[in-house]
Formats: sequence, structure tokens, C-alpha cells
Amino acid sequence: MKNLAALSVALFLLLPLPLPAQTQTPVVVGVAGLSGALIHPFVARDAGLFQKYGIDARLVLFEGGSLLAQAALAGEVKFSITSGPVTIASRSAGADTIAVAGYINTLPYNLITAKGITSLEQLKGKKIAISRFGSNTDTAVRLLLEKVGLNPAKDVTIIQMGAQPSRFQGLVAGSIEATIIAPPFDITAKKQGFNVLVNLAELSIPYPQQVVETTDRVIRENPQLVKNCLKGFIAGIHYGFTNKEGTKKIMAKYLKITDPEILEATYASYAQTTDRRAFPDMQGFRYAVDELTRRLPAAKDKKAEDFINMRFLNELEKEGFFKELYPKG
Repeated sequence: MKNLAALSVALFLLLPLPLPAQTQTPVVVGVAGLSGALIHPFVARDAGLFQKYGIDARLVLFEGGSLLAQAALAGEVKFSITSGPVTIASRSAGADTIAVAGYINTLPYNLITAKGITSLEQLKGKKIAISRFGSNTDTAVRLLLEKVGLNPAKDVTIIQMGAQPSRFQGLVAGSIEATIIAPPFDITAKKQGFNVLVNLAELSIPYPQQVVETTDRVIRENPQLVKNCLKGFIAGIHYGFTNKEGTKKIMAKYLKITDPEILEATYASYAQTTDRRAFPDMQGFRYAVDELTRRLPAAKDKKAEDFINMRFLNELEKEGFFKELYPKG
């Protein structure tokens, strides 16, 4: 487990802003990938909001939640920007990781289908691609199918095809009839004539897509650090909602977006799916626990509350932090 973060040396994004070092506490923050759903800590850092609350956020990019979870377990990162199911799985396996905020509480995906498929009913008997079994894309497809009365185990064939580009190429080649992808990749698909059949975010299905995670140990040893990190992160979300052009510049910088239409769609997805106060949806966590129990026996008999520490969000609420950010409610 030693020096797991070193596995991601090439992906380090240690770009703190030049503020007085003596007023800042260096904190390693692991980020489980780079996408529109994970841009939030970069917005907070580049807009100077972590720094405002005394945090020199050293953002470290990992290729997926599993490697980040290992680094968190080894104590090499103090905070993780990851998915709720990763936190649930880690804690169920004995780690002391725990969510302290949830900033995307629904599934931010689109269902893209072949040109001849224009309704969900037409998916019966067809092949739908996901990244891998047990992933959020797998959950999203199963939730959607169940919501419209289709049985994921009987009415369709769900296959693993890896990352979005691979799944999209399968759609182009005709080896599958549908796949699940995240914005703004749907813009590319639509331009090539494929159907954007469902925007899952519009269905408001509760799910802990993205959370802020720390550990019981960090909470016990330095609760003020946790609160300050959350202040910076949530203030960064406020910036995202109130400074569209500044946020789009940060998105363009890190996501390497040059197409104005795609950049606008990325921001639209951010605004649609981000919870501005980062309060987790307990029902979403309950579903995630139930879903994980199917393949992770250690999660059996666990409750959603076992994986979330609401202490700091409740304290910020009581102290008037959110009213300062949003005085009009």
C-alpha cells in the first residue's frame, strides 16, 4: 500500500495559486478522474476558494475510484472526490472512509441509441453497452430499464465495453444498439445522427454519484480542517453557479474543450446536476447500499447513515454559512 499515490505521478495537478504560504495548510485531495462531474475541486482551487479558507489544495488526479480508494486507505490523501458506491464499498470492507458531502445526487448520463431506435420499448431484445458490471453506468442502465418496466436481466443484453469512446465506437459499428454516456459526449453522438433517447438527470433518480470523502481519523484529529475544506469546496460550487464564464474557462482548461457548443453543454450539465449546498440525498444512498449488497456481502444490513457524517454540513447550516453564500435562499 506504500506510496500508492506515486502510481499517479504523471497525473499530478499540483498547481496551487501563489498565495502566502504561511496562511495555507497543504492538503492532498484525490480526484477520481477528470470529467464535468469531477471539475468542482478545480473550480474551487482555481477561483481561490480553497485558499480563502486556509487550504492549499494539492489536487491529485487518479484513473478511477479504486486506485484512489487504495491511496486513501494508505493515508496518502486526506480528502477524496469520488463516487458514493466507492465510499460504501471501502467502508463495508473495513476502511474508515466516510462521506461528508454529496454534490451530485442523481445520475448525470444520457442513453444514446442507434438511429433506428426511437423509443425505450424498442430496446427489448437489444444489446446495451456499459463500462463494466457494478459501475455507475451499469446502475444507471438498470435503474432506467426498471423505471420503464423492462427487466434488465431478461429483456435486454447488457455488455461491458469499457470507456465512453469504446462504447460509442461499438454503437457506430453496429455491434450494440444503445449505450450510456455522460455529457458532453452526447453532443458528438447527436451530431452523427444517433438518438439521445433519455437524459437521466431530468428523471431526478436519487443516487450518490459524486461525494466528498475523508476518514474517521482525519475527522477525529483535525475537524477544523474538514470544515475548512468543505467551506472551500462549497464556495467553489457557489462560484460555479454565479460566475458562468469564469467556470467555463476553468472547464475548458482542464477538460481540453475548444468547441463552444460542447463547452456550453458541459456547463449546462454542471448547473443541472450539482447540488449547490452539497447535501447528500439519503434515499440515493439507501438505493446504492441495496444495490451494492447484491454483489458485496459485507454491505448487507448496513444503513445509509453508516456511510455519511453530516456533522460538518449541519454545523455550516447552523452557523449561517449557506445564508452568506445564498442570502436570497
